[in-house]
Amino acid sequence: MSAILKPTVFDVAQLAGVSIKTVSRVVNLEPHVRPSTKVRVDQAIAKLDYRPDAAAQMLARQRSSRVL
Repeated sequence: MSAILKPTVFDVAQLAGVSIKTVSRVVNLEPHVRPSTKVRVDQAIAKLDYRPDAAAQMLARQRSSRVL
């Protein structure tokens, strides 16, 4: 039985021709992304059927909310 690899943010960035941070900005609905760039990223997301990893998002939120 072979494992099916889910597309990653790296795959989306490569297909759209943008940085990983730009993909992150689009996924997180952050401002300051050109409309034409957003379209390219959205198209790459749709083509790859990319879905953000909920567990990774939760870990990132926990890491960024810690008080040192």
